[in-house]
Amino acid sequence: MKMKLWRLAGIGVFLALVAAGFVYWYGFLRKEKSIEKMKPDFELTADSLFSVFNADEKAATEKFGGKTLLLKSNVVSVEKDEKGNVTLTLVDPMMGVTCTIDSLQVVKQKTDIDALREGQPVTVKGRCDGMLTDVKISKCMIVK
Repeated sequence: MKMKLWRLAGIGVFLALVAAGFVYWYGFLRKEKSIEKMKPDFELTADSLFSVFNADEKAATEKFGGKTLLLKSNVVSVEKDEKGNVTLTLVDPMMGVTCTIDSLQVVKQKTDIDALREGQPVTVKGRCDGMLTDVKISKCMIVK
């Protein structure tokens, strides 16, 4: 009887360790796919994306949230922060679409980003994070 309990306890500990290892790998070691390699789920203009979110935010979040988008628009503004990230504002400076290019991508696309000017057409690819005051697009990159 005692031997069965020890065997069951050993199996339980083994299964717990396997589960903990899987959680650790999945949560910390698994690499997220690069936006560069992902195909866009939707291609649209920033104006139309903002209009869809403005009309029905909940439905738009269900449709576009977490999806990879290819957006075309004109640049309203380009802002760089202290961490090296760049935020492109599209549509309207008060309420519109903001695309954040992280510092690693900024290094890769420095020439393209430095060449951006207000009013210039641009195509960006990124992940839709939903809407606060703006529609937020993260992990962005400029598409040539």
